[in-house]
Amino acid sequence: MMWAGTEPSPSKYDQNYLNIMKQIIELLQSYGIYVLLDMHQDVLSSRVNAYDGIPAWLFDRFPPSQYPYPWPLKSNSSASGDNWFVGYITEATSHGFQCLYDNVGGAVDSMSNFWHLVASTYGSYSNVIGYELINEPWAGNWFKNPALLLPGIAGAINLQPLYDRLSKAIRSVDNDTLIFYEPVTWGVRLNGKYFGTGFSHVPGGASYQNHSVLSYHYYCIILSIKPIPGNETIPVFDRALCDELEGPAIFRSVERDLNELGGSSFLTEFGGCDDTPTCIEQVQYGLDKADEFFQSWAYWGSLFLNETTGILDLSNIKMLSRPYARSVGGQPISSQFTAQRLSYYFAYTIDSTLGKPTEIYVPPLSYTNGYNVTVNKILTWVIDPLNKNVILVFSTSYIRRNENLIGIVQINPLS
Repeated sequence: MMWAGTEPSPSKYDQNYLNIMKQIIELLQSYGIYVLLDMHQDVLSSRVNAYDGIPAWLFDRFPPSQYPYPWPLKSNSSASGDNWFVGYITEATSHGFQCLYDNVGGAVDSMSNFWHLVASTYGSYSNVIGYELINEPWAGNWFKNPALLLPGIAGAINLQPLYDRLSKAIRSVDNDTLIFYEPVTWGVRLNGKYFGTGFSHVPGGASYQNHSVLSYHYYCIILSIKPIPGNETIPVFDRALCDELEGPAIFRSVERDLNELGGSSFLTEFGGCDDTPTCIEQVQYGLDKADEFFQSWAYWGSLFLNETTGILDLSNIKMLSRPYARSVGGQPISSQFTAQRLSYYFAYTIDSTLGKPTEIYVPPLSYTNGYNVTVNKILTWVIDPLNKNVILVFSTSYIRRNENLIGIVQINPLS
């Protein structure tokens, strides 16, 4: 949901763009596909990099940076192509982000009007689950204030005030749709005042906890800086850094943040690599960790499509197609999917006072020959009459109210 596309000139909104987005949302809705409207940006503006995350006319309102782009890099080529992300360390880009946060040229006012318009236009669609306020926000002008490189400082000084303003604009017309908010990308690996997200509350305050989602991304840093070419396996040391240290640290950090902030969380990006064994390995790791921590996720990349031929890659689509409990009649304990065997295990503490079944989605792509469901004796199950790809799991009638019993569901393919 591009701000630059919506508002190509100051306060002049492109109705054609809005209508095209509406058509896309309606088409997806007709196929039962949910939508997250993400104001995507990478390195802020075409004035300093590839495209307009914010409108070019807004960037042009900002006073010139102290040093011309791409200082302190030696040339434009240093921050282009596969190295686009190093554009963030240029003084011009950091200066631009700080101008945005400081409302220079009415930047926050314009951004608030943009989100107000988006919420007014699309908030009534049942398949629009959320508004992602800004993708991968940068810390701000760390050349003038080096402390902003501490993610907690950047979050507290620059991001939280921005998110509160944008939330106010959205909530003036839409109190129901979820707001997704991101820390700086390195703000979810640790916790605390200086090394965590820097947020003390969800956008708009505690009363909006149940309508707020902490959005975060996971790409292993060492593999991003030093990608493994071709079909080589990931070196043991690199794998240990990713799978034993950085990966678990991120998911545990987010879990601790939620205990303090309230609301929910969503892994809105992971993957982002080509179709090699090393890539597949990291995607499967991300999927397994998301299951372990009960995280919703959105895969970023094109593994499902051969970009040369335009043909769908069914094997990779199957990898991304997994069973999951979409609604739980109690408190989830464990969710595990073994991709090689297509075996799914789910355990939860039953809350009989809810009076609602647990709903488990069973992807037909993974179980082309059918599947077998096994439950323990305090449960029973049926196929949802409204959706043949969902099973409904009920607790049996003899469970007493407030009795903390554990329900277990296992799904395996028919041989």
